[in-house]
Amino acid sequence: MTDASRSALPPALEVRGVTKTFGDRTALAGLDLDLARGELVGFVGPNGAGKSTLLRILVGVLRRDGGDVRVLGMDPQRRSLAIRRRSSYLPGETNVYDQMTGADYLQFADSFHQRLRGEPRGIAEAFDVPLRARVRSYSAGMKQKLAIRAALRPDVDLYILDEPDRALDASVRLALRDWLRLLRNDGRAVLLSSHHLAEVEALADRCCFVFGGRNVAPERVAAARRELRREVRMRLSGDTVALPDGATVRERLPDGSLRITVHDGEPLQWLARLPADAVLAVEVGATRLEDVYRALQERGALAVATAEGRP
Repeated sequence: MTDASRSALPPALEVRGVTKTFGDRTALAGLDLDLARGELVGFVGPNGAGKSTLLRILVGVLRRDGGDVRVLGMDPQRRSLAIRRRSSYLPGETNVYDQMTGADYLQFADSFHQRLRGEPRGIAEAFDVPLRARVRSYSAGMKQKLAIRAALRPDVDLYILDEPDRALDASVRLALRDWLRLLRNDGRAVLLSSHHLAEVEALADRCCFVFGGRNVAPERVAAARRELRREVRMRLSGDTVALPDGATVRERLPDGSLRITVHDGEPLQWLARLPADAVLAVEVGATRLEDVYRALQERGALAVATAEGRP
């Protein structure tokens, strides 16, 4: 598909003000989300933030209470079957049929789609499982690999993945990263929910942060990034090194290094006041996704979204 023909199609996802309650519990409180074709978006938030609820609404498993949803230009409450034919959904809780063999399960899953993409050779090797054995004999990681293969083999426009990398070891997560990158580069849309923030950061074109069923406002994310630019992580040559005034030690990390926020002057100027032989390693102003996520929580994004009802 050319860029021109892709731009003539409706966006992969358009979500506006979606609400959903379960009894007296509010799962979604006006959530917005956009996803273009050829884009991979990370969907990030703590457990209970409403991520899985929204993903189920997108494929028609749940009905929303309010708001508007368009998936590939269609409303999932009216055209869920058409959406499922043109998308692939991996639930957050792996549910494969234990009585089937791995091969039977893949054949069963494949039968719901008209076209398959096949599996790149190196990736197929990373996700190899004993297909002749029954699924009941699989470990949790093997079941997850089988479920991922079933979700990513169809040749569809949209892939909705809820925690695909759970129960996977590091080498398989790297192979999954390669597979998702291939899909994105081929013009497919991917919505990825994951707790492995380093994996999301390596892949996503951008991230949507959600707390308490609401989006975190862009200005709140920008403020967290500005705060992180004043943060220093460093490992000292000994515990007796005296730190200059103008900074606060936030945390001692497992490797013995310190996480420090400089509030008086620039971080590099503050560091220059330390003896040169006192610092073994230093990192200044890092804004990794996991750090942004932590900063949002420390700044009360979760409490604000939940207690005050605004992003």
